[in-house]
Amino acid sequence: MAIDITCYTKLGVESLQPKLDVIKLNYGYLFEQSYLMYAADEVLTHEQLKFIEDRVEKYKKETDLLIAEEFGLEEPRSYFMMSVNDKSFPELNTSEVADMLRKELGEENIIVLLNGEDLI
Repeated sequence: MAIDITCYTKLGVESLQPKLDVIKLNYGYLFEQSYLMYAADEVLTHEQLKFIEDRVEKYKKETDLLIAEEFGLEEPRSYFMMSVNDKSFPELNTSEVADMLRKELGEENIIVLLNGEDLI
């Protein structure tokens, strides 16, 4: 069974991605085998969603916004995902990774979800 971590942030992609790159460098031991981190992507605002005509694309983008809002993140601007690659958790477990991300990105700037459903 896959274990995924989805993180929604108040940071714009242009600000978030360099921070994620630094995290990968500083915590290289985590990202060599235990975890995979994917590139940041934009969360659109309600206003921006109005301009998307394709129903499928609009649904996907709206889902990101609604999930972030449902879990209490006001004005989300970006998200990124991580996958657990080594389920024996030799370095840090998912809760410890969530704590590290909050420390690095600012607790007020991020929510971390396990498998897109549970706040950790």
